[in-house]
Amino acid sequence: MLDRTLGEDELFGRIGSLPPPELEAVLDHPSASERHILKLLTRGDAPEGTLQRIARSQWARSSRVQFGLVNHPSTPPGEAMNLVKFLSWRDLNLTLQNFRIASEVRHQAEAVLLQRLPSLALGEKVTLARLAAGQALKSLRTEKDPRVVKGLLENGRLVEEDVLFLVNQPRTPQPVLETVARDPKWSCRKEVRLALLRNPSAPLSAVLPFITALNLVDLRNLLTDAKVPLAVRRMIRTRMGKEP
Repeated sequence: MLDRTLGEDELFGRIGSLPPPELEAVLDHPSASERHILKLLTRGDAPEGTLQRIARSQWARSSRVQFGLVNHPSTPPGEAMNLVKFLSWRDLNLTLQNFRIASEVRHQAEAVLLQRLPSLALGEKVTLARLAAGQALKSLRTEKDPRVVKGLLENGRLVEEDVLFLVNQPRTPQPVLETVARDPKWSCRKEVRLALLRNPSAPLSAVLPFITALNLVDLRNLLTDAKVPLAVRRMIRTRMGKEP
């Protein structure tokens, strides 16, 4: 039985060691505040009934409690999905990467984030680009602002296939292509270099230096590729003319 005379700090200290069936008593304790509810939500063994009650209480008005409930594996999916729409874009991005919770909750978080993406401020998009996963990351590949793309190139989940998709899009603007061409990580990839050399919108000053690092087979393939800009092919002929 939870002592109702416990002060705030005493109650907080007890939450970590209470048996799961006694956790619900925290909700009715006179000393309970938001921090106690958040502490309770860190308990992986919190009963479903207790979590459901929190989701239907005044505590669920708190954004931090909402996030805790949505990301607790024992929260009933229906309750969690009702709260997803209240999460910030940062919390949505974290939620869709939480594989401890029900897949339908993760998919709901992803759908809400994708819906909000066009209305995010530039700074928010740049930050999200560095952190995004799943379909949010895929969607950001079509961004036209080089600052967003620079953030995306720094994302540890980005793979070469994503970079090639970005480079090979016919409407990718020159500033974005230049951002890729000057990126210290991705501009070293052979396939990325070849794709940039084939793109007529890529700035020559950024891509022509790639020619010196290519072997003769790659150079010959570029020469016979009609997509390669004339200026690039001229430079390739010059390069090949200097080969022994």
